[in-house]
Amino acid sequence: MNLPIEIVLNTFQPTAADLDVAGGVVTIDEYSFPWKKLFSAEKQLAVAETPAAPTITVGTPVAGTEYFFYVSQWIDGSLEQHRIAATATTASANDLATALDAAVDVIAAAGGGSRLKATSAAATNVVTITSEAGYANLSVSNASSSVLTLGGVAGVSAKNAGTDLLAENVKDSFDGDLPISGDTYTSYELTLMLPKGSGGFNEQTSDQEHTLKLYLNDGGGANYTALVGDIDNLLAGVDATTAAWDFSDALAV
Repeated sequence: MNLPIEIVLNTFQPTAADLDVAGGVVTIDEYSFPWKKLFSAEKQLAVAETPAAPTITVGTPVAGTEYFFYVSQWIDGSLEQHRIAATATTASANDLATALDAAVDVIAAAGGGSRLKATSAAATNVVTITSEAGYANLSVSNASSSVLTLGGVAGVSAKNAGTDLLAENVKDSFDGDLPISGDTYTSYELTLMLPKGSGGFNEQTSDQEHTLKLYLNDGGGANYTALVGDIDNLLAGVDATTAAWDFSDALAV
C-alpha cells in the first residue's frame, strides 16, 4: 500500500502557478501526473459541526414497568452503545423523564466521561441528550415501548476543519506545510495509476494505485475560488480556456 501524497495550499497564486496543464500532464503545486492515469476523484467541502440533540418524549407510563432505549456514539474511532433504563415508580411522565435523564448522566460520568460524550437535560416530559463538541455522531434507538417517542436533531460531524486535519497528521508531502488551526479547507482525493520502480519479469515497470490528496484553504479569496473552479472543470472534463492555460491540452491527449 502506497502512502497518500498530500498537498496543502494555504496561499494561492493569481496565475497558473498552482495548476498547470500541458501535453496531457497535470501539475498541481509542482506535482505532476498524466491526465489519463486519473481514474477517480472525490471532492469534500468544509462542513461545520452540528451537535446531535436527540429527544425522548415520555408518555404516560405504567408504575412498576421498566422503560429503556439505546444511545450510540462514535468516540475516537470506537462505537459506544449503552442501554438507558429506568423503572416508573408512578404514572407520571415527568417522573419517568427525570429518572431517564439521571440514568444518562450516570453513563456520561462513567470513566471520566470516556464512555459517553454528551450532556442530558429533562424538561417536563422530554429528555434531550446533547453531544459534546467533536462527538456529533450520536443517536438514540430501540425504545422499549410506545410510551417513549424518539426524535430530535441528528448531529453532523465537522469536515475539513484545520484543527481536525492537524489531528489527523495531514502534512504537505513536499514542503511540509501544515493546515492552519481555525481555518477550513476544500479537499480533493484523486486516485491515480502510476508506475513505481522496476522489477518482476524482464524488469518491467507496473502501474500501482496512488492517492493524491489536495487541501485548499478556503480563506484564499479570489485566487482560491479560481483554482477550485479550474480543478472542478478539469475533473469534469470541461474544455475551458483561462487566461493562463487551456484545459484542452490535457483532455485531447
